[in-house]
Amino acid sequence: MPTAGSPSRPAAPTLFDLAARSLNHVDVFALSDDQQTVLDHVRRCLADKDGPRAVVVVAGAAGTGKSALALTLLGEAVRAGYLARHATGSQAFTTALRKTAGHGSRATQKLFQYFGTATDTEPDGLDLLVCDDAHQLRATSNTRYTPASRRSDRTQAAQLLETARVVVFLLDEDQAIRPGQIGTRGYLATAARASGTTVHIAELTSQHRHHNVRYDSWVRRLLGLDDPLSPPTSWSGDKDAAPRFELRVADSPGELEQLLRPKTEVGASARITAGLCWPWSDASPGNPLVEDIVIGDWRRPWSVKGQRSVNGLPPSPLWAIDPAGAGQIGNVYSAQGFEYDYGGVILGPDLLWRDDRWITDPAATHDDALDGATTDDVDLWVRRTYRVLLTRATAGTVLYSTDAETRALLHAIIDA
Repeated sequence: MPTAGSPSRPAAPTLFDLAARSLNHVDVFALSDDQQTVLDHVRRCLADKDGPRAVVVVAGAAGTGKSALALTLLGEAVRAGYLARHATGSQAFTTALRKTAGHGSRATQKLFQYFGTATDTEPDGLDLLVCDDAHQLRATSNTRYTPASRRSDRTQAAQLLETARVVVFLLDEDQAIRPGQIGTRGYLATAARASGTTVHIAELTSQHRHHNVRYDSWVRRLLGLDDPLSPPTSWSGDKDAAPRFELRVADSPGELEQLLRPKTEVGASARITAGLCWPWSDASPGNPLVEDIVIGDWRRPWSVKGQRSVNGLPPSPLWAIDPAGAGQIGNVYSAQGFEYDYGGVILGPDLLWRDDRWITDPAATHDDALDGATTDDVDLWVRRTYRVLLTRATAGTVLYSTDAETRALLHAIIDA
């Protein structure tokens, strides 16, 4: 990567920079042909007020513009006078939208719901419900905090489907990374047909995030997500393209930071993430964050755990977009759904390269959500988690593994 002081392109506006504007202005997001096709279909469904209830299921890999499309759909519907809402299964993503797009307006904040709260809408109370990150859909909306009087045996999908005459689900099945996340194209299409609605299925393929359109498929091949027996391929990069997507390997977490520092010094955004292979301690006002992540003599804290800022540091849902979050290490709970210019990713001891294949170690994870999961499920979720972490950056990624043999693999396929 270039040294400090080298030229760097200005940081492009992020999704959250543009979210508020998208509610009041047209053409905030430059849509690709596949996004525009979905937008046109939803327009027709909304305009046909006497037509059948309609469901649109939109699948797309990381960076194909699902969230930009979701906000475009919401903004256009609101400006046209339709009753519309946006919902996700991510506390971090919804909190960030309320903080940015809804800043200073309680009415605007209410446009952004969780799947569980969106189900409280009266049947047919909306014209449009846009469900982003629908891979995070769960069997029911019940939680341990749901009072007995409000618990329901109905599926979360069925409850969401009845809220609006047009419902749009946007998803990436390979970002379902924890037990209970069941949103797939097949599941949603079946649920929609069971509710008597028409179903339209679309796929987004244009790449909007990564400067190299092949990067996501390279990450999938690296992690064996399509075929565990297929070996990772060398990164050929795009040496003749401008701007390039930069991929590097560090031999220590300190070197990883050094490789990212020149980028931030010229105005780029950067974050470091890691697999949850170390405890994530609670912080309290007046006390510094605990340096839970210890690799040799290198120590760093996780991002703040929970919904409240501590000592001026952002809460977990705002870690990726608040400049004060740059000094902490993020994990999948604070990074999923977000993007930044450059990312550093620390592969922990839960994912190791041994004898020409990946080995996942359930004992190495500190993620309580995986407690009691089968070995096969942990293997899949760990690989998918690292795919999420590796696909957050728009301009470049630096990888570091705590394991020497795994670092040797990364050097062999990236530095070739």
